[in-house]
Amino acid sequence: MSSTFLLPARRDAHPPAASDWDEPVDGGPVVGAPYLLTTAVLDGSAPNGPSLRDVHTHADPMVAWSHSGTVLVHTRDAMRRLVPGQGLWLPPGTAHASSVEPGGIGCYTYVTAAAAPSRWRSVTPLRVGRALREMLIHLDVTSMPDDLRLRTQRVLIDMLESDPSPAIGVPVPRDWRIRALAEDVMRAPESDTSLEEWAARHALSVRTVARAFGDDIGMPFTRWRSLVRMSAATGLLAGGHSVNLVAHRCGYSTTSAFSAAFRRVCGMSPTVYVRGGTRGSGERAGV
Repeated sequence: MSSTFLLPARRDAHPPAASDWDEPVDGGPVVGAPYLLTTAVLDGSAPNGPSLRDVHTHADPMVAWSHSGTVLVHTRDAMRRLVPGQGLWLPPGTAHASSVEPGGIGCYTYVTAAAAPSRWRSVTPLRVGRALREMLIHLDVTSMPDDLRLRTQRVLIDMLESDPSPAIGVPVPRDWRIRALAEDVMRAPESDTSLEEWAARHALSVRTVARAFGDDIGMPFTRWRSLVRMSAATGLLAGGHSVNLVAHRCGYSTTSAFSAAFRRVCGMSPTVYVRGGTRGSGERAGV
């Protein structure tokens, strides 16, 4: 039978370095014949911090999703923070790294290329509702006849759908001059350090940083930092933290300023996100 398995991980909270993307590890195929999919689990519930897998590829397409807590998926050009209910489709050969924040459990469902939906040829946000999550885990830990397993796997693949409310994609610059600066900002979304101070810390001029952000990722530094903060906020809100606490931990001095920024990026207030839009542990919006 296909079976859920634990992925090895190294303990490291840092995002992948720019050089890591040049030679990703070839993961090869994952799903064994005659099966159509299998699910792996990356457990971040250990007390010594988040777990991270190095940059790698797979011959099989993959859906990354959160069973609980927050899962970060890094591709070469972006970082996405997934909460329960959100998933990310990665086509075959897509270089990626994934980390699970403390207390979370990340799941990775691999699908054979022959059974993969043809409509997703690039990285695509998917909706992975509660019913689908539980069925994927149940399928891989429960013994059953092969014919029943294959029928069930086909149904689960058919249940995959695009997400109308995807995780925020935070662009990651390729320009080596600002890559380290961007990684520092992503590690500290609560920091109120100004652009001038960030530039000075990295021995860059403000003009160089501003121009590099515009040329590389197509937006000003302040707008990009807002995406970083709102991405962090979605994970904190889904984890049950109060709006006031999330505002503070994302670098805002007032709840009203945070709420206005959240609405601009996410299209809804933090309160609405928590009560209906969030995909957190309770998933009050349904499956």
